[in-house]
This record gives sequence, structure tokens and C-alpha cells, in this order.
Amino acid sequence: MLKVTDVRHTFPERAGFFIDRKNGYGHGYTLLHFHNSVELVLGGELTVTEPHALIIFDPQTPQYFKSREPLIHDWMHFDANEGELDGVPTNTVFYPANFAYVTETTAEIEYEFYANEEGREEMLRLKLKELFIKLGRASRQEYKSENPEMLEKFRALRGKMFMSLDEKWTVGRMAEALYLSESRFYALYKKFFGISPISDLINAKMNSAKNMLLFRDKRIDEIAALLGYQNTTHFIRQFREYIGTTPAKYRRDNA
Repeated sequence: MLKVTDVRHTFPERAGFFIDRKNGYGHGYTLLHFHNSVELVLGGELTVTEPHALIIFDPQTPQYFKSREPLIHDWMHFDANEGELDGVPTNTVFYPANFAYVTETTAEIEYEFYANEEGREEMLRLKLKELFIKLGRASRQEYKSENPEMLEKFRALRGKMFMSLDEKWTVGRMAEALYLSESRFYALYKKFFGISPISDLINAKMNSAKNMLLFRDKRIDEIAALLGYQNTTHFIRQFREYIGTTPAKYRRDNA
């Protein structure tokens, strides 16, 4: 049965970011939509993609990609049974006729994933099904927002936050950047992204921490500092709260 287990849209990473999962993700499928060109290894061969390449990896296929420039990408981990992808190929790079709907639908899925509203699981399943149908048809869909200009400003600020996780981001600082009151900023942020700004920021830090624990030769206290934690104990406590285990155990279990 289709089930989303993690998702982000327009998620930024610094230049040089890479993923190297030699045994595949293992816990389910991985969807990646790269907004810029990346180096990707598939079947032992290196491919340099054009912008807006999309690939869905099955659980066992090795995953390797690297971005020489700052990376923006949509990504999702999900479970699926055979035949539920509506003919969308796996382990194959392809280019949707209109890439916008991929990001737009991923944004809607992310909203549902974090909003935790009534009917969440069924809505996520339907949204994911919708995405595969759209990919199969290569159809178009315009993103619907009551205030698209404001949404773009929020997306730009969100990207800036995620690219500078070591900085101290308070709701006051975020709101000031968009010339809004804190209450108005908070309400709009949650409306656009389905999650509070601080929870969104912490989730971004946890995702970055997981990558650094797996793919970078850094001590846990160094990782904490890179993510803006002045106290390593606080980082470990927050990691356990959000991920369900300690950083050291996560590293050991996923080495």
C-alpha cells in the first residue's frame, strides 16, 4: 500500500553535497527531482543530468549522486506494492514534460505529512497516487495559492534558512525579514507549509544531521556545532526526540 515516510520540496543543500547509499535505501522507494544538474551513477555508469531530472529508486538499487553547485531538489521516501506506480519507471532518469507539477504536488504532500490533520494517511496515499498518475500522463497543473507572490517570498526565506542552519533563526527574525508581524508570519508559514516555522527548522536540522552522520567524517559535537547547537547535549536530546534514537546509535545502525 502506498505510504509516505518522509518528504521535502525545494530542499536546499550546499555545493558538494552527495548521497552514497551502496545498498540502496532499503526501507522503501526514493523519489528525487533535481532542480539543477547533478552527477548520478546508475548501473555503474556516471551520468551528468540536465536540470529537472527525476528518478525513482527501488529499495535495493544503490544510490549515488553529487551536486557540484548548491543543490535544490524535491525528495520523498515512500512504501509501495508492485504495480502501484502506474507505469512510472524505476531506476531510470527521465524528464517530466512540465516539471512544475512535481514540485507542486510534492509541496502538497509535504503539507499533509506535517499538518497531521484528520484523514492524513488517506490523503497522503491519494496525493501520492495523484503524483504517479500525473507523471504517467505528463500532464500540467498550476499551483494554487491565494497569494502566490507571498508564497514565493516564504519559499525563498525558507531556502535561506535551510542553507544556513548554523545561524540563530527565531520567529522574530524570520518575520522581520518579510516585514510581517510574528503572529501573521507564523499563521502564513503554517498555512503554506503545514508546519510551524521552528518545527520545520528543527526537522531540516535533523535531516542534515542524519546525512552528516552517515556520509561525513565528523564527530557528533562537530555536527552539533555546524547545525547551530551551542550545547551538544541539547542536540543529542533533540535528535532522540525527533528521530527516536541517539546520533551515535543512528550512525552505528546505518553504517
